[in-house]
Amino acid sequence: MSGTAPQRSDGDEPAVSKPVRPRPATQDGKPVPRVPRGGRFRSAVRTPEQWLARTWLELRRLSLGAGISLALHVAILVILAVIVIQQNREDDLTPMLGGFGARKPPRAAREPMPITVAPIAPVAVAGNATAKPAGDTEKAPPAVRAPTEVKVAGALAARSADRPADALQEMGGNDETEKAVKRGLNWLAQIQKPDGHWELHQGYPDAGVIKTDTGATALALLCFLGAGHTPQTGEHRARVERGVEWLKRVQKQGDFLKGDFFDSNQEGENASFYAHAQATMALAECLALTGDPTLKQPVLDGLNFIHESQHPRTGGWKYRRGSEGDLSVFGWQIMAIQTGRMAGIEPPPETLDRATRFLDLVQLEDGARYRYEPTSRTATPAMTAEGLLCRQYLGWPRDHPALLAGARYLNEPDQTPHWDSGRRNVYQWYYAAQMLHNLQGDTWEGWNDLARAELVKNQIRSGGKLSGSWNPTKPSGHPDENAEKGGRLYLTCLCVLTLEVYYRHLPLYRDP
Repeated sequence: MSGTAPQRSDGDEPAVSKPVRPRPATQDGKPVPRVPRGGRFRSAVRTPEQWLARTWLELRRLSLGAGISLALHVAILVILAVIVIQQNREDDLTPMLGGFGARKPPRAAREPMPITVAPIAPVAVAGNATAKPAGDTEKAPPAVRAPTEVKVAGALAARSADRPADALQEMGGNDETEKAVKRGLNWLAQIQKPDGHWELHQGYPDAGVIKTDTGATALALLCFLGAGHTPQTGEHRARVERGVEWLKRVQKQGDFLKGDFFDSNQEGENASFYAHAQATMALAECLALTGDPTLKQPVLDGLNFIHESQHPRTGGWKYRRGSEGDLSVFGWQIMAIQTGRMAGIEPPPETLDRATRFLDLVQLEDGARYRYEPTSRTATPAMTAEGLLCRQYLGWPRDHPALLAGARYLNEPDQTPHWDSGRRNVYQWYYAAQMLHNLQGDTWEGWNDLARAELVKNQIRSGGKLSGSWNPTKPSGHPDENAEKGGRLYLTCLCVLTLEVYYRHLPLYRDP
């Protein structure tokens, strides 16, 4: 019962409850402090010294946990920073694979990097092939022509499986270059897979580490097509036909990747847009050479995928659709668009306008030099050769001062072709050959003499299984070449394509 406490009795007497005395609420007119149960404190009222001591103990107890938590958070932030820095280094150090970069998972989609686009006004052009002195203003120079005025009709007319020796000599090649091309094509023929595709990463010594059968197949087909072999003509026509059919099968037909030739559903890998552009080029060349109506829709879809993937502000392309862009990926997309034009498929004008805007972002020295990205600090010879070729495709005339200055730069002793360790850069030579061949003249002839000799001399001709290929590791090339990553097929294709420059495309500035 409330207010009573039971009391034990002796014998048979019943227990009697004794009233419990209530605790006084006050003492001498003051409230009596209540002592907490459990005896935690001796007194309910603490002195300042007791309060400070207790606070210090609590702080020491809490600081241990806080210190551990802080250390864990700092460690996590350091790990994340290392990952981000490493990722940025990979982006900067794998740009020039001529086809491919190191395979890695795609980065999550993010908002475009804020870049202020301020196109540089076109540089005035002189009235002849030699730039006028800066103070010469007697005659107003003509305007830089539009991309649509660049000659594309008949650009592939010089291709033939049987080329006259005198015509080849006139174009800059010779009997030795033709033998080298044939040896290279024979090596590619023997490593083709039965279903028609080629591989970068296996099947022969010194294969690469990049896995993209689309890229390997497209590069090999470009070599055969460049020499005039099509599904209908040439001794390799059966192999070319199988390769073309394989590319058609790998192209995606629906969903948001419609038109993409990359042999993976994982958009964003470094190889993806390289491989797609190369496959689009190969089928567009085949369409232009043969007129095969079954190729038109695959080429249209491939080109549409490129147009829709361009960054709307910077005009660039990179590893995923809508990326801000780098010049290495950009160059292959421009070549694919140009090849589409040769097949009679014109791009949307805004695509070319935005592309010119991107070149303005990556140019240095008034357009005579080019860098990898708008944020890169320095230009490189490989990016300069690639950027200037794109300028030619987008309308710069033969006598544009920046174009001539860039050609002279690529002919400087430090940039000319040499098959030496750390110096060889066939990726750079591939672009420089096309750009200088368009110009013709002394800058082309001097450069071609060196490149032609180096490529022919260093091809393997032992008669074994590697005969006709080029070794990607002996010696190691320039880091920008990335031959060790691309492997033997990659380097061999670039060498063959460079030796086919004499007839792959007629000079862009040819007379009517």
